[in-house]
Amino acid sequence: MDALGPLGVFLAVFISHVIPFAPLPGYAATIYYVSRHNDSASQVLAAVATALGASLGKLVVFLYGYGIGKLVARDELLYAKRLFEKISKLGIDVAVFIFAMSPLADDVLYIPLGAAGYHVGRFFTALFAGKMVLATLLVFWANLLTGMLEGLFGNGILATLALVALTAALTVLVLRIKWSAVLEAYEKGGVWSAVKAALRSVVGRA
Repeated sequence: MDALGPLGVFLAVFISHVIPFAPLPGYAATIYYVSRHNDSASQVLAAVATALGASLGKLVVFLYGYGIGKLVARDELLYAKRLFEKISKLGIDVAVFIFAMSPLADDVLYIPLGAAGYHVGRFFTALFAGKMVLATLLVFWANLLTGMLEGLFGNGILATLALVALTAALTVLVLRIKWSAVLEAYEKGGVWSAVKAALRSVVGRA
């Protein structure tokens, strides 16, 4: 990764984001690069490369359309579309931005949007803005925890591996969210009930 620098980060993030529901390998590349380069210029480049790679990758997913989405997400896609209809009361661009800046499985929003023929320029603008926020937070997270873990492990490589493993674990937990249960809870009890349903699905409780 050091040999390619930010270009390597961009390629890793782009490739991982082209594959629906599999962003982790790309973000691991970002974390590794940031953990090995603590100067401000490198970290800014890492954030931009991550945001651009993620945005272009998700643009490809957006163009997959409903056919691929139905194959990948199955019944959960229907619940995701219903959830999107509620969120989109704030505006579709806002919904895209919110999903892009969060660690949620945003493909369930982008695929049906692509199938609906949503404006590509507006989609990409909101998408890149959200991914830039997420990438900046990711770089900040990696930079902050690298120093803490290096103090704990006393070894740069071990600290980097621990950081990647921790980020991977958190990502897996987020991807366990069952959107059908979240939507049902939201319709019955509002936002707080939806949050509790999301947490229950993360820890594997019915």
